[in-house]
Amino acid sequence: MDFTRNLKKGTSGEDVFFCKQKLLELGFYGDHITTVTKKTFGADTLEAVKRFQSQAGLTVDGIIGKETWAALFGDTATEAEPITKDTVSDKATEICALALTRIGDLYVWGGSGMTDLSDSAIQAKDEEYARAIAFRDKQYKYGFSDLLGHDCSGFISWLMREKGIWDDRKNCDGLWALCEVVSRNELIAGDFLFRNSSTNIEDETHIGLYLGSGKVIHDKGRDVGVVLEGINQGGSGYWHKCGRCKLLYQ
Repeated sequence: MDFTRNLKKGTSGEDVFFCKQKLLELGFYGDHITTVTKKTFGADTLEAVKRFQSQAGLTVDGIIGKETWAALFGDTATEAEPITKDTVSDKATEICALALTRIGDLYVWGGSGMTDLSDSAIQAKDEEYARAIAFRDKQYKYGFSDLLGHDCSGFISWLMREKGIWDDRKNCDGLWALCEVVSRNELIAGDFLFRNSSTNIEDETHIGLYLGSGKVIHDKGRDVGVVLEGINQGGSGYWHKCGRCKLLYQ
């Protein structure tokens, strides 16, 4: 079926039913919903769409427009809780599971599990505070609560602290120093992905957490916060380095 119109709460039709089936298949409805039988876009579907959009790094408005439709029915459609376990350590599995609970958190420069997200607290941390505050307000409007604030390395550091792997905070360079290099085809859930400076390949400037099945979670930026994306969402060369954190296998 092709996209023909925007779908939102209150609309109905075969295209709505088609989307509801896909959202159910991917696991974005609540546990109490095990089947879909109606062609109407209701409150449960609204929440399922928002969860999908959040995990896919899309604008969370609860409307299935062209972009959301393409992401929903693309070859790399996001699935809920895409954790796989093969040779993955228990520690790596635990930080992946925790990371998935933080989709929608804020990006605040210098943050690492910030609980005070008042205007003054964000402004004290981040020179570009207006963008972070605007995103916070949007998340509250969409119904998010108990949000935290991090930057990209602060997010990974918080995950590690919460699971008792360390009690530290490191920047991207420091996190890279904890890793052994792995190639992209060797990636398993819990591995770290890094972007380099455009002028210095030895300077790591951004980090994400690989979840398996071609998916990455990272605190992407002030306008989108913590998102779940395909590994090639920013292009096949977006991530420059892959590393396996030694602390997760001790």
